[in-house]
Amino acid sequence: MAAIPRSAIRLVKIAGIQIDIDYSWLIVFGLVLWSLAAGYFPQAYPGYAASQYWIIGLVAAVLFFSSVLFHELCHAMVGNRLGESIDRITLFIFGGMAHLKGEPRCAEDELKIAAAGPLSSIVLGVFFWLVANATAIAGQFSLWTAVFRYLAFINVALAIFNLLPGYPLDGGRLLRAALWKRWGSIERATARAADWGRTLAWGLMALGILEIFGGALVGGLWLIFIGLFLRGAAASGYQGTIVEQTLQRIRVGDIMTARPITLDAEIAIPDAVENYFLKLGHGGFPVTAEGRVVGILSLQLISRCPVEERPHKRARDLMRPLDASIEIGPSESGLAAMQQMNDVNSGRLIVIDNGQFVGLITLSGITRFVQMKTQLAAA
Repeated sequence: MAAIPRSAIRLVKIAGIQIDIDYSWLIVFGLVLWSLAAGYFPQAYPGYAASQYWIIGLVAAVLFFSSVLFHELCHAMVGNRLGESIDRITLFIFGGMAHLKGEPRCAEDELKIAAAGPLSSIVLGVFFWLVANATAIAGQFSLWTAVFRYLAFINVALAIFNLLPGYPLDGGRLLRAALWKRWGSIERATARAADWGRTLAWGLMALGILEIFGGALVGGLWLIFIGLFLRGAAASGYQGTIVEQTLQRIRVGDIMTARPITLDAEIAIPDAVENYFLKLGHGGFPVTAEGRVVGILSLQLISRCPVEERPHKRARDLMRPLDASIEIGPSESGLAAMQQMNDVNSGRLIVIDNGQFVGLITLSGITRFVQMKTQLAAA
């Protein structure tokens, strides 16, 4: 699993999927709670005690974000059923995101995964509408009826918004799936869907400016922020697709460092730092003993050792021992190498071919390769 960002709180696992909450989500949760308890419900349904408004406001806010989580879980579970790898969901200020480890394998998978979210929101909207009608018929708990009516409306609104044809919204992914199916090129389809996403983003920002001039400052600023987020997400989503497709086509053996400089397992840490890390400027080296690779020593591992203890340590004491988690074959893709580095939190992997050490592949090396390919393509 990819390491969660420092700005995220690990919450719980559901069906094997890790749920994280970005700190920005706490801000928007507070704003939603305040707007419901101090604004919407008192204005729409006057005559109740303030404590009642805060109670139903809290329930409505929790159920709203639970609906967003359900929306993302449906994306993830459909993706996993199709053989895609989605093991983490992050809730943040603008909603949520199910993290795919890579692009869907085909346009049909993309369509099914993208459609699952809006469909789930519509189902929830219908469910809450039925519950609201049931409580209204009972003639009691009118504030609870208001909560369920709000949830019915907000879930349908969430579905409609996500169906807008701008990448990376669900509607943009549906558009990409259709274009991918038609053209047979995920890069071309992503570029067109991202263009729609940027156009939609500019439209939302323009609408936000009009809202501000019309006196709706908060609503206008919110639309501008959403537009800025969508514009950035569309651009980064397209770049991510190009990078992934580039790395999918290249083999580890083509971009690894063959016959890299190695450290002897018995070298003292101060000598390794002075004569290798500082002099050569590398972030890590394979460690060898009796002519074979036994591990990797990186600056990160050295930094974990207290300074006063380093003179008494050797490379073998601080290295990461060689095992399958930091080994990769030369025929694997560059994308597989990057994903493995992410999974094991290592910036480099030992390349083994038929049991023999043949090279080293690093995250910085992959990054330089992608940058050069991008520059050459743009030239």
